[in-house]
Amino acid sequence: MQINGKEIFRKSGLMVNLCRMASLEYQVDHLVHPAVEYYESPSEMVEFLYTECKNALLEQFKFCFLPYERDALRVLVELIDKNFNDRSLLEADGYEYLVHHNPSWIEVRGLALKTLHIFGYKPYSFNYD
Repeated sequence: MQINGKEIFRKSGLMVNLCRMASLEYQVDHLVHPAVEYYESPSEMVEFLYTECKNALLEQFKFCFLPYERDALRVLVELIDKNFNDRSLLEADGYEYLVHHNPSWIEVRGLALKTLHIFGYKPYSFNYD
């Protein structure tokens, strides 16, 4: 879709990925105690969110976001870079520790929640399935 010849950023993917990262309930259901059909990989969660944020920050989409929204996304990208530069930290046998006790994961989840609120949503605003 375009407006005045400019491509519009589709925010739905960004919002869903923010919701998934911001929601402890989602992470317990899909990482800690997943059913086979609802299993999610932490590294994929982070990578999808990171990619959506980076794409939203592209210069061509600057007009699609308010300055404070872009600032929030930039801070989140920087935190993901800082905390998960080595994505292998997200690959483990059990995710109980990651979701409930890993300070880096908890920090990113908290910032994802804050960023989601900046956009006017709550973690349960979207249906994940």
